[in-house]
Amino acid sequence: MDYIKMLRDGFAAKNVESRLEYLSDEIFNFITYDSEMSKLFASKAVEVCKAINERTTFEYIKDTENYKWYLLMCNMPFFAQRTEWGTSIRGAWWRGSSYSSCGLFNGNEQITDEIKFEADEWQKFINAIIAFANIGEA
Repeated sequence: MDYIKMLRDGFAAKNVESRLEYLSDEIFNFITYDSEMSKLFASKAVEVCKAINERTTFEYIKDTENYKWYLLMCNMPFFAQRTEWGTSIRGAWWRGSSYSSCGLFNGNEQITDEIKFEADEWQKFINAIIAFANIGEA
C-alpha cells in the first residue's frame, strides 16, 4: 500500500491548514478544538513514533521534557493499543495492529475499511506518517 499517498489524499480531502493538524485530528485522533495544541500534540506524537520506530526511546527520554511527552503519548490510545514493552514502557516497540480512520483516502475515495497490519507493515505506515509530517509547511 502507498501509505504516503493515503495521507496526502486524506490531507487534501479534509482541507485543513497544516499537516500536523491533520495528523493530530485524523490519524492520532486527538481532540483539542485548538489548532495550535493539535500541532503541538502531533509534533510530539511524531517524535515518539520516530523514537519507537528507530528503537531509540532510551536516548529520546534522556531529555526531561521528551520523557514527559513520551510517557503521555504511550498512554494515548493510538500508541497504547499498538505497542508492547515487556518489563519497561521506556523500551516500547510496535506490534501488529489494525487501524481505521476517517482521514485516509485513495484519491477522492475515503478508506473506510479497517486495515490490518503486521508489525513490519505498521512500521512502514509509521514511516509514512513521519515523512508526511516533515514535508513542506507543518
